[in-house]
Amino acid sequence: MPSNHLTRNPSPMTIRIEIVGALRGSLDGAAVTPSQPKLRRLLALLAANPGTVVRHETITEELWSGPPSAQLARIVQTYVSQLRKLFGTSDVCAHTPKVGYRLALSPPDYLDTEHLLRLRDTAEAHLRAQDPRAAADVLGAAVDLCRGEVLSDVSLGPVLRREKARLDLVRVGVLERYLRVQLDLGHPEAVLAQVDRVVREDPRHEQLYASLLLGFALAGQRARATDLFHEVRTRLARESGLEPGQALRSAFERALRDEPGRSGPTAVGPPGVRPLRGTRQRPEQVLPAGPVFGHGPQLEFAVSELRRSPVLAVVGAPGVGTSTFCARVSDQARGDYPDGRLLADFAEHSPVEILGSFLRALRPGAPVPDGLSARARLYHRHTRDSRLLVVLDNVVECTDLTALTPASPDSTVLLGCAARPSGIPAVDLPRLPVEDLLALFASRVGQSRVDREPSAAWSLMTRCGGLPLVAAVLADLARYRPHWSLGRLAQRLATDPPLAAGKLDLPAAVARSAAGLDRVQWSALIRLAHREGRPEALSADWVARALELSVPASTELLDRLTALRLADPAPRGPRADTRYRLDPLYLRAIRELCARSPRRAPGPWAPPTPDRRPRQVAST
Repeated sequence: MPSNHLTRNPSPMTIRIEIVGALRGSLDGAAVTPSQPKLRRLLALLAANPGTVVRHETITEELWSGPPSAQLARIVQTYVSQLRKLFGTSDVCAHTPKVGYRLALSPPDYLDTEHLLRLRDTAEAHLRAQDPRAAADVLGAAVDLCRGEVLSDVSLGPVLRREKARLDLVRVGVLERYLRVQLDLGHPEAVLAQVDRVVREDPRHEQLYASLLLGFALAGQRARATDLFHEVRTRLARESGLEPGQALRSAFERALRDEPGRSGPTAVGPPGVRPLRGTRQRPEQVLPAGPVFGHGPQLEFAVSELRRSPVLAVVGAPGVGTSTFCARVSDQARGDYPDGRLLADFAEHSPVEILGSFLRALRPGAPVPDGLSARARLYHRHTRDSRLLVVLDNVVECTDLTALTPASPDSTVLLGCAARPSGIPAVDLPRLPVEDLLALFASRVGQSRVDREPSAAWSLMTRCGGLPLVAAVLADLARYRPHWSLGRLAQRLATDPPLAAGKLDLPAAVARSAAGLDRVQWSALIRLAHREGRPEALSADWVARALELSVPASTELLDRLTALRLADPAPRGPRADTRYRLDPLYLRAIRELCARSPRRAPGPWAPPTPDRRPRQVAST
């Protein structure tokens, strides 16, 4: 317990913590930045999540890249005590027993990320009120607040790397918005004053460089605009093997045509300022989610994060409800996107088909060109000044989203995927507790039916493995057999609950996740699913012996299954070796996929061919 001398006094000293740039901490103006590496990382982790309880497992993953333990919990307590001493109060690190710690600041304390987000939101409010000059002043203050890359002098673990990526997107987004507003106001000198900031950024932030290029052109410095374009093109080719995208190419073409400013008399409000929403068709392809249950904290986080980041990934295991969750997030955030919402499912359509659907929704009755490149160019041109939410479901790691990302930085892309994408903020969906599954089940079969047989209903939900998709399958089975009691249903399904009912199909969801495996790994997984006598927790050594693989190959397989949410790390064994648990429902789903497969390729088993027949994207 903290000692009394650390409690806030009637005249508290001001705490100031800054992470947008090098890590800084001060108490009444005196520097108190910790020097010990792990202490710095703990402070950074808490500061990156202000007002949010950072769980014990998240802290130990960041500091030690492992699961929590009693010994590590004591070390964390020591670090927290040191932070409390540095900042002169026990209140700065609030403890939630058995959960984690939270950075608790109150006026007049200061955290730069909170101030940055407030400034950004205030500027957006000014823009919606058609007051770009006020927005420019506020955005200028936000830009001045940023001292460089987030946590530029902190050694980062896996969690902080994700937080840094998220906050750096916010920082770059503020700078992009500031430059665009100054261009709209006809102030190229304000844009050129940020040259040093822009050229330090990754060239893949093309909207930054596009605005700078237009600033040079508007100031009459077309030669410098041309030099900048070729410098960025060279950097892109050298660092990532890419060519300039639509935003930069379009800016360069406008500069060469000597028309860097906004064109056309369609703007409403002050001269030269384009409103957030133009006179265009508003597509609404995302259908309402309907009654949904569970994942409340994750929903609150996702909606909040969607307002901060241009892209957000929703990551979940097969059957955990990723698609439904994305629809819920889209419903909650609908008011933030006046130009509409677009939906695409990569399990159903190719990128060229998706772009065709998007263009028909955005431009009803207008011709749609053939080919991916032509459609992408038209899509980017049409979304250049839009505020859209684009929901892309069943995204796999190898998917290139460049063509499907709107050209406007005011738009947002929401991804539904099985594996966490690198460098993108993400929300992980856990499996649901039995209570939430029971509520879902009751909503489908009727609460009165559940109330008559609560024990049988509970027994059914315990067999779902925390997967709402399986609970929905059981509910549909009960709904279409109203003459059956739930007790009879539970008795008939004592061992193997069904995995599919109509469009609810767990094996198909597992197949989509397994698409991230190569052919050798898929073959090994199928043999593992048919292997009898499996232990509940598998080690790499056991898998290597059972499947006649090398230990490195079996370790790579298990790690890959974990990344795709088809396996979970299990508690360590007696020799402290890493073990993995494969959900029996997933293994059954894999066996069912093999039974469904119409043909087999060379070898003992062949991966199923996913159903890619085009289906119409829902539209309202």
